[in-house]
Order: sequence, then structure tokens, then C-alpha cells
Amino acid sequence: MDSTSPPADDDQEWIQRNVSTAGKRLFWGLNGPLEHAITVAPSEYYEPDAVMEPYYLGPASDDVDAAPRWHAVSQESLLTPPTSSITVRIDCFDDWERNWADQHRECWDEVHDSDRRRLGPRPGDETLDAPMVVLECCGEERPWSPDKKLDVVAGAGACVTVHDYVSAVHPWLMGMRNEILDVLGKRDDQPPWPPEAKLAVLYLGPGPLRIGYEGKWASWHQRPPAPRNPVSAEEYAEDARRLWERDLARPAAMIRAREEAAAQGLEDPVNQLYRNQHGF
Repeated sequence: MDSTSPPADDDQEWIQRNVSTAGKRLFWGLNGPLEHAITVAPSEYYEPDAVMEPYYLGPASDDVDAAPRWHAVSQESLLTPPTSSITVRIDCFDDWERNWADQHRECWDEVHDSDRRRLGPRPGDETLDAPMVVLECCGEERPWSPDKKLDVVAGAGACVTVHDYVSAVHPWLMGMRNEILDVLGKRDDQPPWPPEAKLAVLYLGPGPLRIGYEGKWASWHQRPPAPRNPVSAEEYAEDARRLWERDLARPAAMIRAREEAAAQGLEDPVNQLYRNQHGF
């Protein structure tokens, strides 16, 4: 997703937005309807023994036409600070275009005047003297990642909530699931991923959505290592003294080892170490 908002005037700075804790708690699969796609973790970090909660809580009453109920995180802002609109992109499509360009860059140099290469402006670029780009090479049309984006706006509230986002983005992604499987393979110059592949949104941002195998979700939500305890000036001085003493002891120990080897008529340990390191 686009995680920045432009300034209202020249005196303001761009606002950097990050996914909220509520958004980071979502385990979001892309293998069926929204009602069965998402579970909610107790925190933003993966815990092996954590009990996941359903996002869809069923109808509000026994009436078949009753409105569905959703987890409490559904009404929280997806981003922090909140925003009223989000542009969603998908990283594999962006990567595919870049990778395609890299794969064919040498072709462009070798077949500059060949029929294998077709040039033109980017689709939709109607500006005067639009720059020319490679539209087709080696019988393949260039993939256009800008075609794959979705604008999500806030619903009833002032900001885009978790449910505003997933209710718009989930059907959009599911509608091009086969294309995503195809691009996930092509991005790495491999065959398309199989239709039965279990997909999940691994990363919501900042930046484009990252989609991959659902088994990778946990590694994207690992708790960061605990910060080291601050070191006092006295502890720092003591560590520095120990390092200094160690650095002094090393040459002294080598001198003793060389003297002992010479007294016993053995090979100089420095020469032996050099031979071992260089394989002779």
C-alpha cells in the first residue's frame, strides 16, 4: 500500500504511515471467501502456542438476512496515523515488470533494429514527447505493474478501518488469484505456482502487499530481539580494559610458543599456521 500522504502545501512534510497493531494481527489467507479467510492473532507477533480468533463471528441474529458480525479489530484504523484513503499495490507485479526489464535488457542492446523488439510510450501516457519504452521483446509483451492497483476509501468513518480495507481488497485479490499464481512463478523465472497453493498476505506494508505461501506468515511476524540492557560508564571501561589485556596477551603468547618450538627444534608455529591457511 502507499504508506505516505502528500503535503497539503509546500510548508508541510510528507506523512509516513505504518500498519497499525490491529492490521499486523491479521492472518489473511487468499484461498476462499472473506468469511473464512482471516483469523486474528492475540498480538502483532507470532507465538507458536497462541490461540487465533476468527475474524468472522457469524450473523448478528438467527435471521438469515441479519448483518454479519466481525472481530473488534475490524473497526480499528488500518494505518497509524489514520488516513481516509489507501492505494494498494502488489509486490509480485511490481517485481515482475522490473525482472522482465532486467531479463530483456541485453536483448535490447543486441537486437536494437530487430523485429523482435517493439517500442512505444507507456500505455495511457498521452503527454507530448512521451518517453519511449520497450513494449514487446522476444515475443513477450511487457507486464505493466501500474495496472494492478486499487484505491480504498474510508466507509462510514473518517479513516480506513481494517474492515474497509479487507472487504475491498480481498475480493480484488481473489478475482485475480490465478494471475497472482502465474506472476509469482514468472517473477522468479519459474513455472506458475500450482492452483492448490495456500496463499496468504504476508506483509501489509509500508509499501506493496507481499503475497506468498501461508507457511511463511510466521517468519514475517517474528518478535524482534530484546534490546540489550544499557551499559554504564564503569562497565564500558571494564570491557575496554579486558579487550586491551587480551590484545596484549595474544602476541605475548605467540612469542612464547615460537621460543618453545625453537628450543625443541620444532617448526615455527607462524609458518605452520600460514601453511594450514593456504593449503600447503
